[in-house]
Amino acid sequence: MLGELTANEELRARLEFASRLGALGADAHDFVELFGALYEETARAMDATVFLFAVYDEASETVQVIRQMDRGVAHEGGSFPLGKGFTSQVIRTGAPRLIRRWSAEGPPVRLLYGTESGELVAPQSGVVVPIRSGERVLGVLSAQSYRPDAYEEAHLLSLGAIAAQAGSHIKRLHATEQMALEHERHALQLEAVLASMNDALLIVDARGAIVRLNRAARELLSLDGASLVFGQPLDRQRLEQWPITAREIAAALVPVIDALRAGTSVDEAEVELRAGERRVLSLAASVLRSPKGELQGGVIVFRDITGQRDLERLREDIFTMAWHDMQTPITVIRGHAELLLRRLSSGDRDPNAAKAAASAIVKHADRLAELLTTLFDVSCLEAGLLSISQWPTDLGAVVRDVMDGIRSTARHDIEVRADQTIVGEWDERRIRQVLMNLVSNALKYSPEGSTVRVSVAADEHHATVSVRDDGIGLTSAELAQVFRRGYRAESARRVTGRGLGLYFGRGIVAAHGGRMWAESAGHGHGSAFYFSLPLPEHGSDGPVEPRT
Repeated sequence: MLGELTANEELRARLEFASRLGALGADAHDFVELFGALYEETARAMDATVFLFAVYDEASETVQVIRQMDRGVAHEGGSFPLGKGFTSQVIRTGAPRLIRRWSAEGPPVRLLYGTESGELVAPQSGVVVPIRSGERVLGVLSAQSYRPDAYEEAHLLSLGAIAAQAGSHIKRLHATEQMALEHERHALQLEAVLASMNDALLIVDARGAIVRLNRAARELLSLDGASLVFGQPLDRQRLEQWPITAREIAAALVPVIDALRAGTSVDEAEVELRAGERRVLSLAASVLRSPKGELQGGVIVFRDITGQRDLERLREDIFTMAWHDMQTPITVIRGHAELLLRRLSSGDRDPNAAKAAASAIVKHADRLAELLTTLFDVSCLEAGLLSISQWPTDLGAVVRDVMDGIRSTARHDIEVRADQTIVGEWDERRIRQVLMNLVSNALKYSPEGSTVRVSVAADEHHATVSVRDDGIGLTSAELAQVFRRGYRAESARRVTGRGLGLYFGRGIVAAHGGRMWAESAGHGHGSAFYFSLPLPEHGSDGPVEPRT
């Protein structure tokens, strides 16, 4: 604009601009009045179709939007934690930003401050400048246009000059506004609480528009990489502009916000997210009213209860599994006990019959105890309470000892390669559980007379145990799920089992910082199961002696 004027007109314009800057905001009693003065002067200097004035709280890293003008209509602001949009970038760097073409330079716009009733309209160009006081950034001014290339460097300088005047008035208002210090203290406390909350919190106004959210809510809604703006009533039409995860949450929010607008709180509701990783959220909402009882909006809190629901499901699964698997041993124990009682009551003193009945009772009592121990261990694993007592242990000696105990009763050939001494800090009892499970599976799922091969090897960092068989084998699809709790391959279901051994064994190995995996060429080609455990770093703690 200045380039089209004569030299005298340009000088006069600059003097008038400087004179107005000197008086800019001098009569403002609060930030809303200052917003009006800043908008009026900015609109004289450039296209201010959309204009934003925000102040920044450094302690809580929160941006408070005072007001926004959109096509001549002023709208309420809101607050948000620093993100990755232009406003946040300018606050972080303290450097102004000129956006000639938003579509090429800017982040995607998910939600605008404005209250357009029709299709979402994105800005095409913009200019954002910091409001500074020395090295501190007190806030920002932003002008946006729905036209591309609406701004040049001269506009950046003009808005910067306006921002310089705004800085002094912000300091004055902070210092002189009635009860400013007390309000600031309460605001800081509130923002600090919101910023530190693990639960996601949203505040909506009486129209159902989001006016405040904390960082947990911003992350939950997956809006951190978007240009996030407030002030729009949440409706189904606008949900299409949100990321897919946020869309699921927002769809559940619509009826809750409708209830708040009607003056009704929501005690508790659940939202299950299925896009991406499964999550379960608990939602509660409370109505906000003024001291006179007027409806002002509401507070909505989300809590992630996925772990809690998973534990509840685990308890149900374990109860169902225990009830099913205990039926057989309890029935057998009771039957043989009754048979033994009848023989003793009738005077039958056949020692072989009594011995057989007593042996059956002991056998199935042991099986029942083993089942209960396994279910208890699995529940501890899921709850993160599995006890691991690490001690210097010779893995080779453990493997040889376990195999010696199994070999005498096995109807298979068992080959063992575990001659070397491999010492690490492990829980010997738990490692025996893992090894017993892998070898028992190999014996159960391979034909009698076949060979099961167990070996131990080590490199500088890990000790690895492998158990190979010539049994039923697994497909690639079965390999992908074989360590899942309760999973049993189709070809293995004719053999008694609960589908917990591999799941629990992998959990034990993981608790030691190791890993477990399986390989197979398919059905009929046998399987190989491996687990590796970390070895101590050489020279870190000196030599480790095995436990005797």
